[in-house]
Amino acid sequence: MNSRERVLTALKLQKPDRVPFMELGIDYDIGARILGKNDYTQFELAEFLKLDGIGTTCYPILYAQYQKGEDGRNYIVGGTLKDESDLARIQLDDPRDDSKYDHVKRIVEENNGRLAVFGATNIGLDPLLLGMGLDNFSYALVDDPGLVEKILDIYTDWAADTVEKLQDCGVDIIWFTDDIAFNTTLMFSPQFFREIAMPRLRKVMERVKVPIIYHSDGNIAPVIDDLIDLGINGIHPIDPSALDIEDVKRRFGSRICLVGNIDLRYTLVSGTVDEVKAEVKDRIEKIGKDGGYILCSANTITNYCKPENVMAMRDALLEYGSI
Repeated sequence: MNSRERVLTALKLQKPDRVPFMELGIDYDIGARILGKNDYTQFELAEFLKLDGIGTTCYPILYAQYQKGEDGRNYIVGGTLKDESDLARIQLDDPRDDSKYDHVKRIVEENNGRLAVFGATNIGLDPLLLGMGLDNFSYALVDDPGLVEKILDIYTDWAADTVEKLQDCGVDIIWFTDDIAFNTTLMFSPQFFREIAMPRLRKVMERVKVPIIYHSDGNIAPVIDDLIDLGINGIHPIDPSALDIEDVKRRFGSRICLVGNIDLRYTLVSGTVDEVKAEVKDRIEKIGKDGGYILCSANTITNYCKPENVMAMRDALLEYGSI
């Protein structure tokens, strides 16, 4: 079983030869520290870490407000889409333009079927929430729900065309990255999700013919059944600060693949190598032994993770991951 087959088998809730290992993203700087060189390819890093999947991104323009933090990174601090007059400012790139997918085609061609290749994009909710800002979004749900629906229509139309083009390039997986929850609960009511969002998300899903992973930080438990109903095959990252992965496995594991849960807040950042290995071993034994689990951090491998801890994930996988 090669890496591509391993990932796709897990997403089908079947048992691969070992638990697959795949990350939504790995910061370039930490990749350089892991490999000990500043110039490397995604494939080199995947080979060194024994990753079973790699990917690339294709995201829409976000109409958000940014502010540079003390660490030099830009952070979103609010939205710019306030009322109907702002709709004319939304000018997204043409999702049907073949040239914007050249980087996707290169990765698929170079991969030649060895690893699972994913295309990451938004399904529509993330750009809606970030573009409006949570306060204005919340007020608009009462005062001007039509504005919310129009913005969501713009982004889901874009997403529907984008996923079709990504599949034309030959990606094996679509990985939607739309944060919709805090650690405690959703950013909106389940009623909004079911009545307003789901019909629009479904028109995107109808265009997807490959397995789908859905990313949202936080506690998405209230809508996991709805995500399954939409046809999503895997959920990520199952942040341990928001969800108990054993509970999620017990309630939903027979219907959806679980991806992630290796603690980014402590274990990968400030934990010891032994703590990382113990956590990976625990997830494999409790969540992955019957299939339906992909080893992954509880978000992405950031530049503040310890390189030795990332490599410890690999080592623990190779030691304990066979099924």
